[in-house]
Amino acid sequence: MKKYKLIILGSLFSLTACAGFLGSKTIEDGTNSPSKDFDTVNGSIKVGSSANVGDLSTVNGSIKVSSSSSIGEASTVNGSITFAENVKAESAETVNGSIKLGNSCDIEENVETVNGSITTNSDCVIHENIETVNGSIKLHNSEIQGDIETVNGNIYLLQGSSVDDIIIHKPNKGWFNNSKNKAPKVILGKNAEINGGLEFNRKVKLYIHDSVGIDSDIENAEIINYSGDEKPYQ
Repeated sequence: MKKYKLIILGSLFSLTACAGFLGSKTIEDGTNSPSKDFDTVNGSIKVGSSANVGDLSTVNGSIKVSSSSSIGEASTVNGSITFAENVKAESAETVNGSIKLGNSCDIEENVETVNGSITTNSDCVIHENIETVNGSIKLHNSEIQGDIETVNGNIYLLQGSSVDDIIIHKPNKGWFNNSKNKAPKVILGKNAEINGGLEFNRKVKLYIHDSVGIDSDIENAEIINYSGDEKPYQ
């Protein structure tokens, strides 16, 4: 949330600086150019497998990175970001689009979107934060070493995922806020771990699996306890 304006400004700078670079870009399998950045304005960027390149930036287009590749920052304004398995990246940021991380991805910094969902598959590690404004966050057996923050999105910590803090911000009349009256859901699934705390600045529905050890005295939370393979949040 605190950085989405910077994403837009940075992308507009790229548009001005790279006005001559239009259309989609494809980086071949095995490309080894870690100091080379790839930018476009109206087009997607696709990185082949086992590549090692610098930053990827577009304004109107998606970014797709194939398996076992390493990149710098991945950023777009209007488009999704998709990483296959074993991808390493500095960060992943979009404004209008989803972010999907395959198995065993490793992200050094933040994963952020404003209007879109974030999904991780098994064994992902994110060394800083995950943030959305209007979009769900769904983690499968993943480790978040920082915080999860959202305003209107549901949060799913599934299959033993762990995080430091979970923070639900209060909606405001900001530019990107599409707030509805419906309370967000926070699901602490089987064996989920909260290493910090829960900070809810608005009413939420909190689903807690009986395998999760957590204080039940949580402000602004309607708590629903469940067990086994139940999925009362669906």
